[in-house]
Amino acid sequence: MLLPIDEKEDVILDIRYASRNNFVGRPIYDRGVALLRAEAHAAFHRALARARAIGLGFRVFDAFRPLEAQTILWHAISDSAFVADPALGGTHPRGIAIDLTLFDPATGYDLPMGTDFDAMTPLSAHGALDGLSSDAIHNRALLLGIMTATGWEPYEPEWWHYNLPSRENFPTMTAADVPDGPLQADTGAT
Repeated sequence: MLLPIDEKEDVILDIRYASRNNFVGRPIYDRGVALLRAEAHAAFHRALARARAIGLGFRVFDAFRPLEAQTILWHAISDSAFVADPALGGTHPRGIAIDLTLFDPATGYDLPMGTDFDAMTPLSAHGALDGLSSDAIHNRALLLGIMTATGWEPYEPEWWHYNLPSRENFPTMTAADVPDGPLQADTGAT
């Protein structure tokens, strides 16, 4: 069972694959929802409590992604550094991954991270330094600290991606498995 992340003062749902604002250039999802397995949902709320403690919130770009959507993204880029091969499952189709950034609820502005979400470039890596401002390096380290302190693992090529460990303990899911998910099962997506 997947649980929704609710939008509130310190959580903004900016589900990019439900809009044209993504690397494919068209909506992939039918609904802009963010869902996580119970374990990941609890870890998200632990992370949110830490972010709140320092006056910050989360902008969520993606969470559970049905295998059908993973396949669409894979065919659009076929770069395993940035999109997992759907035959291998990845972490989003398991409901244990989240793509997010930090924002300041007082201003509504995201903290600078040096690249946008889904920028498929070496500058997006957690370990990148050259070409990034000191603010971006600091903010990425802040996000990394919040997330790893609350049970998440980073994905090295993407500063925005975190997942729970032990992915093999969580099966992948399709749109039919999650009827209230981001993709309707009868869309005919391949």
